[in-house]
Amino acid sequence: MADYLLQFTRLYDLLGRLANEVREKYAGNLVESGRFASGNLVSTLSAEVEVNGTTFTAVLNLLDYWEWVEKGTNPHYPPYDAILNWVLIKPVIPRPDSRGRIPSPEQLAHAIQHSIGLHGTEGTHDLERAENEVLPNYEALLLEALERDTLEYIEKVLA
Repeated sequence: MADYLLQFTRLYDLLGRLANEVREKYAGNLVESGRFASGNLVSTLSAEVEVNGTTFTAVLNLLDYWEWVEKGTNPHYPPYDAILNWVLIKPVIPRPDSRGRIPSPEQLAHAIQHSIGLHGTEGTHDLERAENEVLPNYEALLLEALERDTLEYIEKVLA
């Protein structure tokens, strides 16, 4: 945290707790919704508080593809290799077709790629749910922390 006379230590600590609680809830939501293939999105998820001057920001550090999982995608053709890797990691359990044939992982990857090309993907909205569940619990606490930090500063200045 920057070396200012007014430190906002309570606010900083509370934002850290808020960010960690959202992180934990989001990770739990991802696992619960079944959007958990390699586990990379959950295992690399971290939270921190960034301070830039007098601006405090609670930040979640996420892998680049988090937004596709969260919001879904419009129809597009994703890279075949990425889909095949996902099929192998997940693992996707193939169902027999009308003739009783079970598709190979490569055939599944092509079918999934084609489906995404036609329909896109649906988002989980797991982060949005986590934020909506956690943030209301912190609104009054954040105001109180800010008030206490400010009063402490005023007392130091007037002393």
